[in-house]
Amino acid sequence: MSSLNILHFTVATLMPGIATYVLSRVKSRRAWNYWTWQIVCGLVFGGIAVLGTEFGIVTDDAIMNVRDAAPISAGLFFGVPAGIIAGIIGGAERWLSAMWGRGMFTRVACSLATCAAGVYAAVLRNYVFEDKKPGRLFSCITGVVAEVLHLLLIFVTNPQNMTRAYFVVRACTFPMIIANGLAVALSAVAANMAEGKPIGAREEPPSLSKLIQERLLIVMVIGLVASTVFTMVLQGSLSKAKTQKLLSLALQDAESDIGKATDDSLLGLAQQVAIEIPTVQDATPETIDNLLRRLSVSQINVVNTQGIIVASSNQSLVGFDMASGTQSQEFLALLPGGGTTSLVQDYQPSTADPNVWRKYAGLRIGGGFLQVAYDTNYILDDLQDRMRFAVLGRHVGQEGGLVVVTPDGSLIAAHSDLQPSKQDLALLDETVDMHEPYEVFSCSIEGKEYYASYLPVEWFTLVALESSEAAELERNLSALNSAFMEVLVFAALFIAVYLLIRNEVVESVWQVNRTLAKITKGDLQAEVSVGNSSEFVSLSQGINTTVASLREAIASEAARIDQELEYARRIQESSLPLTFPPFPEIDSFDIYALMDAAREVGGDFYDFFLIDDHTLGLLIADVSGKGIPASLFMMAAKTELSTYMSSGMSLEDAVQTANWHLCQSNSAGMFVTLWAATLNYETGELTYVNAGHNPPLLRHNGTWEWLRTRGGLFLGSFDYAKYRSSTLTLESGDELLLYTDGVTEAFSEQEEQYGEERLEKFAAAHSNMHPRPLATMLRANVARWAVNAEQSDDITILALEYGSSSQATGSLTVPATLDQLDTVLDAVHEALHDRSCPLSTQTQLDTIIEELFVNICSYAYVHWPEPGFVTVEYVYTANPNQMVVSLTDAGIPFDPLAQSDPKAPRSIDDMGIGGLGIMMAKRMSDDLSYVRDGDKNVVAFAKRW
Repeated sequence: MSSLNILHFTVATLMPGIATYVLSRVKSRRAWNYWTWQIVCGLVFGGIAVLGTEFGIVTDDAIMNVRDAAPISAGLFFGVPAGIIAGIIGGAERWLSAMWGRGMFTRVACSLATCAAGVYAAVLRNYVFEDKKPGRLFSCITGVVAEVLHLLLIFVTNPQNMTRAYFVVRACTFPMIIANGLAVALSAVAANMAEGKPIGAREEPPSLSKLIQERLLIVMVIGLVASTVFTMVLQGSLSKAKTQKLLSLALQDAESDIGKATDDSLLGLAQQVAIEIPTVQDATPETIDNLLRRLSVSQINVVNTQGIIVASSNQSLVGFDMASGTQSQEFLALLPGGGTTSLVQDYQPSTADPNVWRKYAGLRIGGGFLQVAYDTNYILDDLQDRMRFAVLGRHVGQEGGLVVVTPDGSLIAAHSDLQPSKQDLALLDETVDMHEPYEVFSCSIEGKEYYASYLPVEWFTLVALESSEAAELERNLSALNSAFMEVLVFAALFIAVYLLIRNEVVESVWQVNRTLAKITKGDLQAEVSVGNSSEFVSLSQGINTTVASLREAIASEAARIDQELEYARRIQESSLPLTFPPFPEIDSFDIYALMDAAREVGGDFYDFFLIDDHTLGLLIADVSGKGIPASLFMMAAKTELSTYMSSGMSLEDAVQTANWHLCQSNSAGMFVTLWAATLNYETGELTYVNAGHNPPLLRHNGTWEWLRTRGGLFLGSFDYAKYRSSTLTLESGDELLLYTDGVTEAFSEQEEQYGEERLEKFAAAHSNMHPRPLATMLRANVARWAVNAEQSDDITILALEYGSSSQATGSLTVPATLDQLDTVLDAVHEALHDRSCPLSTQTQLDTIIEELFVNICSYAYVHWPEPGFVTVEYVYTANPNQMVVSLTDAGIPFDPLAQSDPKAPRSIDDMGIGGLGIMMAKRMSDDLSYVRDGDKNVVAFAKRW
C-alpha cells in the first residue's frame, strides 16, 4: 500500500464533509427550488461516491473505499431525493468500474450497498431523525451500520466461495467501517459549522426524542457488545472442540491403521512359525534358532497345555509359567477351551523381564500354543515403509497432516505438506512431553502455526496437526457473519423500539403538551384525550379533572370579581350626577352627560353642582389607565375638585389646591386631565381651566368652534403647578360639547381613529340638537364607527346649552308583543301633553313608533321560545320643540339603516325585514340612527315641530 493510495483514501474520506459545508453555505445565501436543489446535491454527492470508488485501495479481490459515505451524507443533511440520486449514481459507476479492474468479485455487493445507502439515509431522516440533522455520534453510527451491511452483502452474494469472501471482508472491515463512519460524522460537524453552531453544541435541555435515542443507543451498544463477546466465546469453544475432535479422529484412524499393519505382520510371522512347528512336540532348539534367524524376529516361545514354556529362543525362559504375570497370562486364552486361536498384544514390557519392551503374537498349535515377538528394532524395520505410506497421503482437516516420531525425537514419517526441521521436531518433542495424549496444544512447523495432538502408537509417537488459520477459518467466518448480523439486527431493533416509543409515548406526551398549551393560553374548554394506554388514560383524566376544577374555581372567582366590580360600578355611577334634568327649577340652562366605561369601572368622570344661587360648577376629567386603580384615583380627584370648587375660591386656585393634594398621595404615579368651569347662569359668564384635556367644542350662532386655550398641566404630577383660567360670555342658544379622548381615539375595525375632524363634522351636522340627544347621538355615532372593534378607552360626553330650559324624559320596558303598543303610545302622548304638538306631528310620531315596535315584535325574537322585551326611552326638548325616542331590544342583530328602500312590492309577502315600514320611518323622522350596543339593538329617531 503506497503513500499515494493512502493520500487518495484520505481525500475520499474528507470530501463528503467538505461538500456538506460548501453546499450548506450556498443554500443559506440563495433561495432554491426544492427539486432543483435536490438534484444538484444528488449530483454532487454522486460524483463524490464515484471518487470514493476511484480513490479506493485495490486488493486482490476488492476495493477498500469510502463510497457509501456520500449518499448517506446527502440523504441525512440535504434531503431524501438527494440521497437516493447519489446512491444510484455511485452504485451504477461501481458496477461499471469492474470493466477496468475495480473488483469483479465484490461487484454486485458493492453496487447494491451503495444504492441501499441512499435509501437507508432517507428512511432514517424521515422516521428516526424527524427531518432534522443528526449529531456526530448518530451520523458516525449511521455510516458504520451502512458499511456493515455492505460487507455482509459480500457473503450473501458469494455463497459458493465463502472462504474467499472471508479473506476479502477481513482485509476491508476495519478500514472501510472506520473511514465511512468518520466521513459521515465529519459531514455532521460541517453542517453545524455552516450554520454557525459551535462544535459539540447540543440542545439544552434535550428533547424527549433525543434523550430516548441516546439512552436507547447506550443500551443497544451494551447489548451488542455483550452478544458479540458471547458469540465469539461460544464460537471459539465450538471451534476448539471441533478441532480437538478432528485431531482425535485422525489419531485414532492412524493408530488403527498402523496397529493393524503391525498386528497383521507379526501374526503372519507366527503363522510361518506354526507351519514348521505344528505341535509342541515339533519344537526343537534347532528349528527355533533357524526360524529366528530367517524371519528376523526377536523371540519364539512354545507353551504346553499347562501354560509352561517348554521351548524358547531364550533358554532362560524354559519352564516359565505364563500365569505368573498379567502380560503373559493373557495368552492362556490360546489353550484348548480358551475361546481364541490367535492373539496379538500391543507393544509393552514383558512379564519375564519388565525392562524389555516387546510386541507378542500367539497362535494355537497342537498340544499348546506358540509366541512370536518383535522388539524396537524389528518393529521399526518392519513398519517404517508401512507408516510412511499411511502418513504421507493422510490429510487432517484442510491444511493438516500426521507426523510420526521416535521417542528421541527422530522423524519417522510426515505428511507430504509437512517438512519439519530438526529444530521443529525438538520443540515438538518438548511440547509433547508437556501434554497428555489427545490434548490439543499449539506448535510451529516451518514458521506456520498449528494445532496439534499426539498419541503413542507402539514404540512411536503419532502427532496430528491442523493449520491454526484453517482451523479458525470457520470459527472466524461464523463469528464475523454473526457479528455483522447482530449489528444489523440491533440497528433494526433500535429503529423499531425508538419508533415504537416515539409513536406510543413521545407522541402521546406531545399530544398532552399541545392540549396543555391551549389550556395555558386560556382555553379551559380543551380536554386531553390520549387513550392508547391505561397510564395515559389516567393522566388525561387527571388533567381534565384538574382543569375542570380550575375552570370551576375561576368561574367562581370570576363571578365574585364580577359581583364586586358590579358593586364598584354602581358605587362609581352613584357618585356621578345621573338625574336629568338635575335642576328642573332652573330654566337658564340644560345639561346632560353620560359615561361608558371600557371596563366594568373606569377612570373618566364628570360632575356638575350649584356653587351658589347663580353659579354652576361643571367639569370633565380623564384619569390615566383603566380599571380599579383608575376608578379609585378618579374618586379621589372628583372629591378634591368638587370640594375646592364649591369652597368659594377662584377656579384656578381650586384646581391648583386639588392638584397639590393629589400629588401628596400619588405613589402609583397616576395623573388626570381636566376641563373645569364655573357658569354664572344669570349673566352667561363662563370661567374655565383646561389642565391638559381635549379642547371642547362651542356652538355660537349655529356654528361650532374649538376652545383650544390651555390653562396648565394635568393634575397629579407636579406639586406646585400653576393654572390659568380663561373667561367668555355665553349667549342664549350657545352650547358646549365636552368629551374625553375615548371619543376621538376610538378605533374602527381597520384601526383608524375617530379623530377631531370627524367629531367636528358630526357636531356641524347636528347643530340644532339639545344636550341629551346630542350626547346620545354622538355616542351612537362613535359606536357605529367602532363596530366589531374592542372599546379601547372610557367614553364620557357632557353637553351644556345656555338659555334653554330642561328636557322632559321618560322610560318604560314592556314585553315585545303587539298588545303592548298602546301602552307605549300612551306614555309618549302623556309626555306630549301641553307641549303644543300638532296633531299631524303626533300622528307621524305614532306611525314611526308603531312601525319600529311592530318590526321588533315580529322579527327580533323569532328564534326565542318566549317573547323578549323592548325598552322605550323618550326625551322632549323645547326651542325648537323636539321629541327623541329610542327603542332597545336584545334580539338578532339588524341595522334598518343598512337596508335600501324597496321598490313597489307586488304583495305584502314580498316585503323583507324592514320593508315599507322602515322606509316610512326614515321619511317621517327628522333623524334616525341605529347602533348595536353590546348584545342589543338600539334604534333612535328625532321628530321636530
